[in-house]
Amino acid sequence: MSQTPDQQTQAGASPPPTQRGFITFDTPQGRRRFGLTDQPTTIGRSSKNLVVIDDHLASRFHCVVERGDSGFQVRDLQSRNGTKVNGQFIDLAILKPGDAIEIGDTVMRFLLGSAPLNQPAAPADAGPAVPRKRTKQVTDAKPIDLDSTAGETIVAELKPLRTSADPSIIKAAAEDETTLRMLARSLPNQSFEETDIGMINARGQTVHAADPDTTGKDGTAEIVTLLRLLLLVCFRTRASDLHIEPHVDNYEVRIRVDGMMVKVMNLTNAAGQKLLSLVKVLGDIDIAQRAIVQEGHFTTVVPGRRVDYRISYTPAMQGQKLVIRVLDLANAPCYLRDLNMPGWMYAEARRIVGQDSGMILMCGPTGSGKTTTLYAMIREINVRQRNVITIEDPVEYRIEGVTQMPVNPDKGNSFAGLLRSVLRQDPDVILVGEIRDAETARIAMQAAITGHLVFSTIHAQNAIGTIFRLLDLDVDTYLVASALNLIVAQRLVRKLCPHCKVPRKPSPTELMRLNRAVTDVPIVQQAVGCNKCLETGYHNRTAIYETLLTTEELRDVILSSGTIQHIRKAIANTMFSSLLDSGYKLVAEGVTPIEEVERVVGMD
Repeated sequence: MSQTPDQQTQAGASPPPTQRGFITFDTPQGRRRFGLTDQPTTIGRSSKNLVVIDDHLASRFHCVVERGDSGFQVRDLQSRNGTKVNGQFIDLAILKPGDAIEIGDTVMRFLLGSAPLNQPAAPADAGPAVPRKRTKQVTDAKPIDLDSTAGETIVAELKPLRTSADPSIIKAAAEDETTLRMLARSLPNQSFEETDIGMINARGQTVHAADPDTTGKDGTAEIVTLLRLLLLVCFRTRASDLHIEPHVDNYEVRIRVDGMMVKVMNLTNAAGQKLLSLVKVLGDIDIAQRAIVQEGHFTTVVPGRRVDYRISYTPAMQGQKLVIRVLDLANAPCYLRDLNMPGWMYAEARRIVGQDSGMILMCGPTGSGKTTTLYAMIREINVRQRNVITIEDPVEYRIEGVTQMPVNPDKGNSFAGLLRSVLRQDPDVILVGEIRDAETARIAMQAAITGHLVFSTIHAQNAIGTIFRLLDLDVDTYLVASALNLIVAQRLVRKLCPHCKVPRKPSPTELMRLNRAVTDVPIVQQAVGCNKCLETGYHNRTAIYETLLTTEELRDVILSSGTIQHIRKAIANTMFSSLLDSGYKLVAEGVTPIEEVERVVGMD
């Protein structure tokens, strides 16, 4: 009858063996092992680690292998490039025999061996070779005795660490990289990494390909990595703008997320100046000029798409401020069905877009998504059967099959001038980026009543105010009454972060305000903030709309120069819903809080 281990020990048998861990790696002399003890084994670039690796992708103190309750485990020390186990990034992972620990380009294999308690470990087989990309040889500083390596420092020399003429830039950039990597790893949308971002300059030349050889000199590689990480944060937060502003002691980096500015970090002056120079090189901008306004553009290539960037440098008190506009089509809705319009509003918009003539006007302040909505309407049109021409300042997104013209006042190409020339190009559909003056308004409306479908935007507070804005531009009342088919007022409100929003009961005052649009609202949601939303409490935005259809009764009111009250009476029996009412409906659905709607729209 067999005995249990406890019975064997009680009977005086030898104690059972304990498991001893090893880290194995390749050297030119063959495979070597580092024996693990009950003391933590730190791994990184610093000479203070027990295992020192000279890998430029490793942090000074990268990770630690230690004995835990369930056996040996590896723990990442908030490294800048992260630690992988079997190809997966980890914060903490229990190690199993054969697991591959990946630190940058260095790969180590974890193995277990057996030794009696209180006895030295016997040599164990080194195990299979480690499959990996860009395999690099590891050279230990001196021959290693397999039974005496525990606690000994091993130097695993890879290729030399890249050098720079200014060590302070490398040090500062490395610290900034760590900050940005930690931020990027906490964000959602992790479909690719910074090494997947390829950079194309203003001349269309690929200057920094994806997954490059980062062995540049003079700090270039460090600054390129820093820019890539900033762009990666923009991708993962859906940021529309990246601001880098000089101060006395540093450069402040902020991004515009969901319409609001969010601080990312501060850069040292050395790193900030290098970063601004790098962007100038990408945008084909004179790096010697620092006291003038400068503009340019560049492009990145990421898996699945290209993204354009507009660059703007403006002189400030402490130097030039850089603003990079991110033109990522993946963040913009493409079609009317993507705009989350109410069903009746979507049906009316599609019906009017299919007509041969008339005018559709979008109104709202800058940044309210007017152009995005017009683009979505344009994409509803069959451009193979109809000649579609746009006049924009500037052209932000390319639409396949559409002739797009940029406004250039320096060359005499104003909205009105281009619109006159476009009418001789046999257009079916015309998009005028903005009605800014009386001449543009009159030409656009005359085109709308002579067999052209015209889209445009105008700065007005709401749909009813748009009518009076056109009359204020001295457009004849018969043109306004005859040309207008649809006016859409639009605002963008931030959506609550689904990971951290919490419910609460609305106050009596809030219930009274909500009851104008919805009834029986037992709870509303409020923002909290978490690492997935940059502690803002919000994630992404959605539009609220106010749609005014031009009926015969409304045309009569316009022709008779009626007041706002007359217009309200004329549309009383239509499906008209104000911006505030549309916003309150989203509050009742838990999409956004009441204070966000009233911040964006205001209160009646």
